[in-house]
Amino acid sequence: MPNLSGLHHVALTVSNRDVSVEWYGRVLGMGELFSEEGEARRACVMCFADGSFSVGLVEHRPDDGAEFSPTHRGLDHLAFTVDTKDEIDQWAQRLDDAAVSNSGVIDIPLGAMLNFKDPDGIALALVWERADD
Repeated sequence: MPNLSGLHHVALTVSNRDVSVEWYGRVLGMGELFSEEGEARRACVMCFADGSFSVGLVEHRPDDGAEFSPTHRGLDHLAFTVDTKDEIDQWAQRLDDAAVSNSGVIDIPLGAMLNFKDPDGIALALVWERADD
């Protein structure tokens, strides 16, 4: 079987590309790689400063107006990794400072998790995994 070497990107359907681009940049520190304009869709691909992961933000036209729900088939949530417990604590403070409602840091068997939502209600999370000793 051919090898899969990693995850390239995930694309999220959003109601307003420009609002989402601003939010992902301001809150998560992502930068724009490129954007596309078309009659049927507008899209922007954003990535972290180190280029390690990309997120596509896609606005489809027309929009059916349905809100995101993690209980419908498709995406339940998108989780990003942080390297240390201190970083997840810093992210909780950053989200608070940006007035982004969040779960606070939750202890889980792997380490810790921080849950929050983007402007469209898409469920996002940050995860820190403690090292095996």
